[in-house]
Amino acid sequence: MSPGIPLSKRIQDTEGRLNTFRDALQTHLDNVDDSNVSDAQYNITSELNDKITRETKSLAMLRESEAQLASTIDAAFVGVNGGNGSGGEPVHDVRMPTREISTYTRPSNRPFAVPGKKIKNEDYVWRSLAVLVKHHAQKGQKPMQEILRETYGEDEATRAVMNVITRASTVPAQTTLTGWAAELIAIVMGEFLSALIPVSVFPKIASRGSSFTFGRAGAINLPIRAPSPAIAGAFVGEGAPIPVRQGQFLTQQMTPKKLGVITTFTREIADHSTPAIEGILRDAVIEDTGVALDSVLLDTNAATAIRPAGLLSGTAGITGTAGGGFNAVVGDVKLLGNALITASRGNFRQPLWLMNPGTALSLALTPASGVQQLPFRDEVSRGTFMGYPIVQSTTVTAGTVVLMDCADFASVTGDDPRFEISDQAVLHLEDTAPLQIGTPGTPPTVAAPTRSLWQTDTIGLRLIMPMNWTVRRSGMVQHIDAVSWQ
Repeated sequence: MSPGIPLSKRIQDTEGRLNTFRDALQTHLDNVDDSNVSDAQYNITSELNDKITRETKSLAMLRESEAQLASTIDAAFVGVNGGNGSGGEPVHDVRMPTREISTYTRPSNRPFAVPGKKIKNEDYVWRSLAVLVKHHAQKGQKPMQEILRETYGEDEATRAVMNVITRASTVPAQTTLTGWAAELIAIVMGEFLSALIPVSVFPKIASRGSSFTFGRAGAINLPIRAPSPAIAGAFVGEGAPIPVRQGQFLTQQMTPKKLGVITTFTREIADHSTPAIEGILRDAVIEDTGVALDSVLLDTNAATAIRPAGLLSGTAGITGTAGGGFNAVVGDVKLLGNALITASRGNFRQPLWLMNPGTALSLALTPASGVQQLPFRDEVSRGTFMGYPIVQSTTVTAGTVVLMDCADFASVTGDDPRFEISDQAVLHLEDTAPLQIGTPGTPPTVAAPTRSLWQTDTIGLRLIMPMNWTVRRSGMVQHIDAVSWQ
């Protein structure tokens, strides 16, 4: 049982464990000679198969439970709407995949036989955000429920999500009261990190490591065993005293760092772009945040009071094999693999490659020496190399190849990212080194350029996401900065 943990999070955690066991089984089987299987290898295979079977059953149970809960919601919606499929109202089908609220919207001008667009859970939050921005842009001239009907029709699922999102407002039914706009309305996005997966390296690494949430804690301590002193047994003579040895554990502490960004847009754009503003908000936030997050994750900078350390911080790049071609690829793989084996003492569990898409393409097109065969093409096209997954990102410098053990990557985030809007703030319009609006001194420092959102009839959208990460053991990230076969 997992009291207090949302069902969607339990499903996500179970999927993560299942993927981990499957990867471990694949890696194990790659190293097993079927003609000479030892008892130890057989036991490991059986143990991993049992774990996969158990997690598969648990995942099926959780998904079935989610489907039952979704059916209850759908039945309530059909009862409200009449369920006759006419006039563009939502049509619900409990046979849809269980990870999504099963809602289809069928416009009245589309033939019945044409299937509606499937809506994912996070889509309801983006729809709610679009309605909220539209309502804010109109200064409360229309109730949010009316804007919802004009934009998305009688969509009860979006209405239900929007009611939850906006319940933090002090007087949500009287938003035209003086002083309302000075209050920021927070929106949570539980699926935000999942949505970053197509464009960001971070979620792919974090899913293979240890993930935590801060909750109400101000810090998280991760115990780590020191490599020495060792608690190793020793041969002793008959009647001789047995040595008593003591190990040592260290602690890595992670405190909340804060990823934040503000963007602004005029009220006219908000008025005339709806409902397209939903897609604009989604694409801009997900794509740009993914790039910004990876830029910090993959750099060489050390941790500071405001940011985590980059994965390549404190690591000395390995000098790659010269000469290019197949022999250089083989030489570089040996260098990186042996370095990781040495650092982990042979105990690496979730190895993963990081490289630029151009580097991955070069790897796939590298022919074997003296022949025209491309020995790596098929495996790279499947997203692996030497049996280890490849994560490609343009944030990785072309020619740089990283081999890391994700099992030693620990990440921590806030319970939910926060989206907030306001038209009352004064902002310093600086994208690199913003200042306080005014700093006392002789003479005082005044930030420039600044903009009053109120005076210029502009709306600001702010994202705040608490997060931090660390690599628990040194040497678990190895890299070559400039491979000769690029």
